[in-house]
Amino acid sequence: MGSLSEDQSGIKDNTINLFLLVLWFGSLWGAVEALIGGLLHYILPPTIPGKFMIFLAIGILAWSYKKTGKPWMPVAIALIAAPLKLFSAVVFRMPVNAPVILNPAFAILAQGLGFSLVALIVHKMTLPKSVKFLTAGAGAGASYSFIFAGLVAGVGLAVYPPMEVINELGTKFPYWAKSISGLINFGSSSLIYSVIAAGIGGLTVGLLPFKVHPKLKPGTLASGSALWLTIFFVSSWLI
Repeated sequence: MGSLSEDQSGIKDNTINLFLLVLWFGSLWGAVEALIGGLLHYILPPTIPGKFMIFLAIGILAWSYKKTGKPWMPVAIALIAAPLKLFSAVVFRMPVNAPVILNPAFAILAQGLGFSLVALIVHKMTLPKSVKFLTAGAGAGASYSFIFAGLVAGVGLAVYPPMEVINELGTKFPYWAKSISGLINFGSSSLIYSVIAAGIGGLTVGLLPFKVHPKLKPGTLASGSALWLTIFFVSSWLI
């Protein structure tokens, strides 16, 4: 009886820790997007920050997968980071469904989903760790643009404000999402650099001995999440 109770307690503790790890990694991703992404847009040409941020995003996704061994972990943390990205609507005083607000959240979801899909495929393959993470990262980079394009064309076009509102706001609209050729051109144009940046991000995590572990105390994970969220909100306002 005591053994059964101890087993149930262990399962409960592990579930709580996994939930807190999702929050920890998801809020870390949000903080990185707000702080580092914001700074890079100030100091680098417009076409460069996105490439570097894919490297960092895939690195965080790979880190979460490596330390939990759960292929679903990347998409789970994306479900934390993506809603955080919608806070830009408050900062920029835009409707939450404006493309400039919604599309970055779609990008985060696409990265998390892409990584999890590839991780499911390679999870039980007998491969060197470096090869497994390089494959997962590069595969996520290859699928990211097309998943993102699908989200924009499928969900985005259905919920964006009317064109007259978008014109009044003076914000960009993804006209490429309105045609098959536009979707193909968008996906293929970003494919090479996404695969390279994401592959390097996955490989880096596969090689480096990161120490975050599922058995960390709940208080430590909760405190870390609070720190990341503080960095996120302060950076979102100031950068």
